[in-house]
Amino acid sequence: MANSSISNVLIQHVQSCDVTFAAMKAGSFYTIIGAGGDLSEWVNGYNDLLKEQGIGTPKQWYTFNGSHINSAYDLEGTVAYKSDLPFLAFPLDGLDVGKLAIFRLRMEDKWFDDIVANNAIRMGRDTDDPDEDE
Repeated sequence: MANSSISNVLIQHVQSCDVTFAAMKAGSFYTIIGAGGDLSEWVNGYNDLLKEQGIGTPKQWYTFNGSHINSAYDLEGTVAYKSDLPFLAFPLDGLDVGKLAIFRLRMEDKWFDDIVANNAIRMGRDTDDPDEDE
């Protein structure tokens, strides 16, 4: 995983199907799909909005693209993401999750575990399969 820093916030670039995706799913990370362009603008903009809403500020962000999630969850054909589709995600640690849930709905963003479950349904897989993350 490569790292970069934006406004004192660590952004980890997920390079492969590693334990990061399992942690994102288990932690129900807040996920932005289609964060194109300059990631620093996205991170700084979201941090400002989250702070204004009294939600808190994520201390760590992760970025990956469609090819990474396709590979991690064996997505193919019409259910696969465009390989260059950018994603941004952050853990919920230290944030007001109740306020964040309302914010997420307004922003039309996703929880990472919901993305994984919806992909499993679209692929015709059991969403409760304990081997799904292997």
